Amino acid sequence: MLALFACFLAGPVLAQQASPTFGGRIDYATLKTQQRVEALYEQQEYERAFFIYKNELAPIGDKYAQYMVGFMYLTGAGVREDPLMASAWFRLASERSYPQFVTVRDQLLASFSEVDKARSDEYYKQIRRKYSDLIILMKLIRDDFDSIGARTGSRLPGSSGAVTIVNPRSGKAESSKQYEVRVEERIEDRLRVLQKMIPHASIETNLDRLDLAELQDIVDQEIENIDSP
Repeated sequence: MLALFACFLAGPVLAQQASPTFGGRIDYATLKTQQRVEALYEQQEYERAFFIYKNELAPIGDKYAQYMVGFMYLTGAGVREDPLMASAWFRLASERSYPQFVTVRDQLLASFSEVDKARSDEYYKQIRRKYSDLIILMKLIRDDFDSIGARTGSRLPGSSGAVTIVNPRSGKAESSKQYEVRVEERIEDRLRVLQKMIPHASIETNLDRLDLAELQDIVDQEIENIDSP
């Protein structure tokens, strides 16, 4: 069975294809981290590689990193061997339905008894509460709301919003209103992505009517309702 899992270790190409998508293009720091951890794995520095995959890349939605955490649990490379925990990480890596990860997930789950499948469910819920795309996306939405208030003073009572801001990407100055519009458009885009991820829920995309607490409740409920596999 391990031969099947090993054949999907496609290195940098698959790593980049399955990288975080919610922030747009992969930033330079993330790309360098991916390259560094791949080199560590190839050098059999498994404990260091496992730490980076699990603690630096998996939390930002890197599906290849999440897959690699599962693979290392399955093979006992740099961590105690645990097929059940491996299955949970494979399930997490399959959230976006990449065929390579789905095949591996299904192959491993098919080898489990009903008892082990139930334990895999619990492990999957545990890591999904921390590393799921839903959780990551919700955090990005909240961070954007916070950044509008912190940098422009808007959406805060009694604030004038008369601030000039330098865009760190372009280096150009923009007014607080321009900054707010840009971030609001990004929030709306992320809300539309969230709606696609939870199609049975009604998600408000009008920012003037959006209730973040209500949105968080929708996300939390969805996290707990795992579908098989």
